[in-house]
Amino acid sequence: MFNSKGIAFLLAVSACGVAGAHERNNCREVHALIVDKSAPADCPSPYRFCAAGTVEGNRGLNGTTYFVLDGVGTPPTTGPGFNVTPGLLTYTTPDGTLTVRETGMGKLTGSPSNGVLTSLQEIVSGTGRYEGATGTLYNAAVDINGVFYSDITGTLCLVGRGPKD
Repeated sequence: MFNSKGIAFLLAVSACGVAGAHERNNCREVHALIVDKSAPADCPSPYRFCAAGTVEGNRGLNGTTYFVLDGVGTPPTTGPGFNVTPGLLTYTTPDGTLTVRETGMGKLTGSPSNGVLTSLQEIVSGTGRYEGATGTLYNAAVDINGVFYSDITGTLCLVGRGPKD
């Protein structure tokens, strides 16, 4: 039905549509570092795990973070010691809040675990400059003596707002 020229044309049109949407929504790459640790006081998690910390990055992501573990998934049978860890993470900055649904997998056993964690963060809501934000962030973290160091990368799209780096 399509020849190679037709497929190339469709791919080019699709790419322009995606690029145009990213430009209209002001999408930019995010680079940030979260440093946090367990915060059991007043933790609303049914699993009794919350983490509070700070974030330092571009796109205005400078402030505090608070993670609430709200589920525990089934670990893979071929990955002994790993756990699935979903929850809500809120970035609070002077310009507003950004809330993400974080779903991760890690090997965090013992106290401290000195383990590793990776997760996907899907933006679910925002206030202030982050109202209407979309995008996906990625977390690569290590636990060193009970302190989590999370390298955050990904794309953040702010509707109708200029970049803040």
